[in-house]
Amino acid sequence: MNQQLSIAVIGAGRTGTPLLKDLLQYDYIQVLGVADIDPDSPGMQLAESQGIACYTDPMRLVEDAGEVDILVEVSGDQLLKGRIKTHYEQTGNRKTLIMHDLIARLLISLCDKSPTLVPTFHPQDQGIG
Repeated sequence: MNQQLSIAVIGAGRTGTPLLKDLLQYDYIQVLGVADIDPDSPGMQLAESQGIACYTDPMRLVEDAGEVDILVEVSGDQLLKGRIKTHYEQTGNRKTLIMHDLIARLLISLCDKSPTLVPTFHPQDQGIG
């Protein structure tokens, strides 16, 4: 039995775009949507070319995606993380895992077979408080 993972990505710039490129290579990953405040960001352009739903309001993606398996949050917006956490608490969503910058960077580094961890573009990102 093949399991498929549903994933949504918030942040389609320097970290989100390479991760999105990697995710799109696998049939067992379904990218439900991508959000970025810049509709012309590289990740938004990639998502649009693949027929993936694009959002400039990240909370709308969170609401529309519902109980997605993994929400990748690499926007660097510290206030957004709290809003997402509150939304999941209010809606009783105990399924979705929220992946932040450090784990995304690790996955990108592994996929690229990099001898070092790719650098962060959001050094203030301390995860979800």
